[in-house]
Amino acid sequence: MTIQSRSVFAVVALAATMLTSACNDPKPQPSPSASLSPSTTASPSPTATELTAAEQDQKSAGEAVTRYWQVIDELASDSTKSLNLVATVARDQAGLQARTTLGTDRAQGWTQRGQTSVTEQVATSENGTDFAVTACIDVSNVDVVDGTGQSVVRPERPDRQRYRYSVVKAPEGFFVTLDKLEVEAAC
Repeated sequence: MTIQSRSVFAVVALAATMLTSACNDPKPQPSPSASLSPSTTASPSPTATELTAAEQDQKSAGEAVTRYWQVIDELASDSTKSLNLVATVARDQAGLQARTTLGTDRAQGWTQRGQTSVTEQVATSENGTDFAVTACIDVSNVDVVDGTGQSVVRPERPDRQRYRYSVVKAPEGFFVTLDKLEVEAAC
């Protein structure tokens, strides 16, 4: 892969986006005909929407990758927005890389059209603070154009690929800290 095509791929991969929904389903109620024996004590059972603290942290780490791509999409689509917004979703290598790539794109007059879709996030952690997150990044609805409106995306660009990220849990929230832009697999 040439440096130019790697750069374009990295730009498209980086310049492409990222989901929280809450469920308020009522707890199931026993039917009126159900009865308990005198020795049985009913205890509330957790609903499908209740997560343990560790499960919630894993979900939040995955959602951090989604927010990361949402901010990248926003900044790649609107050159008037400050690149300092990257700091709200990324730190360390990922933050520096995003600001550098977005700055380079802006200097070349490139603008993103469309939004990245982030799905299938899977987060794991050994210590509850540092998370490894894999996610499927879908850029099928994303184009990057130059100042004349011509696409700079390689025609053979894969639309859906799985990437690995490092995410850290900090007092202020969850932040992407490492994004090597290395494809793990197709998705």
